[in-house]
Amino acid sequence: MAEAQTQAPPANARNNEQTISLDQITVTASRGEKQVLDVPGTVSVITRQELDERITRDTQDLVRYQPGVSVNRITSATDPFGNYGGFTIRGVGGNRVQMQVDGSRVIERVTDGNRDFVDLPFLKNVEIVRGPGSVLWGADALGGIVAYRTLDPEDLLKGKDKPYAARLSTSYDSLDRSFVKTGIAAFRFSPMLEGIIGISHKSAEEAKLTKARADGGRWGCPVPTLRFLTCDKLNPLDVTVWNSFAKLVFKPTADHTFKLTGEYYDSDSTVNQLYNYNVVSSGIRNGPNIRNQVKSRKRVAFEHEWQAGLSFLDSVRWQASFSPQERTFVTNNLQTLANGQQRLTRGLHDYSEQFSQLDIQAKSSFALGPSFHRLTYGFQGDITKTNYERRDDVRNLTTGVTTTTIAGGFNFANSTTNRYDFYIQDEIELLSGRWTITPGLRYANYNIDPKPGAGYKIVPGKEPRELTSHRLVPQIGTIFKLDETYSVYGRYAEGFKMPTAEQLYTSLPSTTFNLIPNPDLKPESVRSYEAGFRGRFADGWFSVGVFHARYKDFIQSFYNPPGTNDYTYRNLSQVQISGIEASAEWRFHERWLASATLSYQYGKQRVEAGLPVTPFDVNPFKAVTGLKYLMPEYGLEAEIIGTFAGGATRASSPTLFKQGGYSVFDAYLSWKPTSAITVRGGVDNIFDKRYFANLVGGTTYEKVPLASVTAANPLELQTAPGRTFKLSASVEF
Repeated sequence: MAEAQTQAPPANARNNEQTISLDQITVTASRGEKQVLDVPGTVSVITRQELDERITRDTQDLVRYQPGVSVNRITSATDPFGNYGGFTIRGVGGNRVQMQVDGSRVIERVTDGNRDFVDLPFLKNVEIVRGPGSVLWGADALGGIVAYRTLDPEDLLKGKDKPYAARLSTSYDSLDRSFVKTGIAAFRFSPMLEGIIGISHKSAEEAKLTKARADGGRWGCPVPTLRFLTCDKLNPLDVTVWNSFAKLVFKPTADHTFKLTGEYYDSDSTVNQLYNYNVVSSGIRNGPNIRNQVKSRKRVAFEHEWQAGLSFLDSVRWQASFSPQERTFVTNNLQTLANGQQRLTRGLHDYSEQFSQLDIQAKSSFALGPSFHRLTYGFQGDITKTNYERRDDVRNLTTGVTTTTIAGGFNFANSTTNRYDFYIQDEIELLSGRWTITPGLRYANYNIDPKPGAGYKIVPGKEPRELTSHRLVPQIGTIFKLDETYSVYGRYAEGFKMPTAEQLYTSLPSTTFNLIPNPDLKPESVRSYEAGFRGRFADGWFSVGVFHARYKDFIQSFYNPPGTNDYTYRNLSQVQISGIEASAEWRFHERWLASATLSYQYGKQRVEAGLPVTPFDVNPFKAVTGLKYLMPEYGLEAEIIGTFAGGATRASSPTLFKQGGYSVFDAYLSWKPTSAITVRGGVDNIFDKRYFANLVGGTTYEKVPLASVTAANPLELQTAPGRTFKLSASVEF
């Protein structure tokens, strides 16, 4: 929860490597190192130390203590693997939040996909920028940015005299019986060349939701006529994740740094879909249904930074990267037909995005009269090739006849997307640095060229066509230091996001429903305002702010025009989200540190011009408090964290489920018996509380759903985990 620093930790804490960090540096918010309290906006930095101390399991666990930020678990029949869909920041989620690893994009989500493509073992930190980040990072940073930053060799070497350092670690989490083994080694080959290499393996099973109710709770559970499993059980699942990482850092002179990075992530999941096992529909009885999901993300990146030190140029940094990412989903479903014959359906769903990116950034500084200027400017471009394939081979095992269907159930046109943007930001210091004004501007250029594949069905008048857009995106921020302790800040930012290929070109006319493309969709846009007050003290800090964002042409998925069987995408007239965010830390004793952070959000929307304003679904209130105690002479550190959330009192529809409030407490203990060994343990949800954490925010859980919906996606599968235990151990040498 730490977000800024004012002083170094005590000497005894440093000597025992038991530190309380009050210093967090953000790189993403301003494209340069800056303390987060000096940024005109709200940024959270989750460090490697925090990831280790809390034995962080996955992306949902990553934001457990970040009010206003959430990650949803997918439990639908479309995606039975328990994947995490993506981040929601200030009520805005999905592809409106940009995800990046060292500046390289992460795959977008489609209807039968997810964005859970990043593992945690090799991360230096994770930065979460709240609100539009389009000027510095591109049009799809409409609601915010989640930036993963990977380790450098120096993070392990830490200036040590010996030419190598290594770390072996392992962890276990009782929620999904996940077992992680990681090895990392760093080498100093010469004063000019360093390297780091790592490999990690994770095995896991389906989550055990001990507080979910077998009877389905308020929904009920249609067992066994429509659902074979009770409504508190996820399908049996086996997951294997391999993650490998390597980086070379070459510094031929003090002015030049070259980095070559390679990364490979592979997640292989097999689920035995039992929820509808032995269920009969239209005379067809379901038999075994084994489904396999393979997700892969590869990345190769080359980076060069030159500290020019010229009168007109301070530095230049450029990076070229290539990152293909893919999700392959295979189904093998055996069924018995009404006439007694058996058929085997083998389904293939494959979605991939291939990113080729170039980022060039320059910095210049100069004095102009009573002002001092720091310019950040450059070019950012990428070519993204999107490919979606769906194929079903149905073989009658009695007759031997095989029928193949291309793009059945869901389909959209493949595409190539080109982005080429130019940006500039000027950090202007006035009054001897007391007042800083930071205007910025981006000239964004976007082109999407559809390339329909086999099975694509063209709807007359809705033919896929090439789209091009150009947009100037401005922002301005300011910080004024009232004195050495207090400051005020403000920020205005705009952003826009072009529709995706799925939103523009989804097309599948059928006998029961029609998926209709909408190539006339407008880009989504936002105007965001925020302001706040901060204080920085010898033993702590605080920050409190308010924000208001007005989204125009917000895209709604699968809108069903009344009286039709058509489903399409459409632009909503307006969405507005306002809120309050606050955080603080205070070291009130050499051994004690208290922290608190909270978020309150309120959303409303107007679907069409002239229609009344209705609620927009957001998680309303959440606060997290923490108390940490150090005993460095024994190598001990203990922390207890309380999470308090308010219930939802309003929703976009009166039939939607609104979760209640809750209070949950977690505890963590770290013991460092020697300088090389660390053992940690944790208990989440100490009092085994039953609660729902993330339902409002676009999820359509109705009070009285259809029985088929209840069977395929029970409400109870959205309950938060009950009491769970974590253990980890690491050795450094």
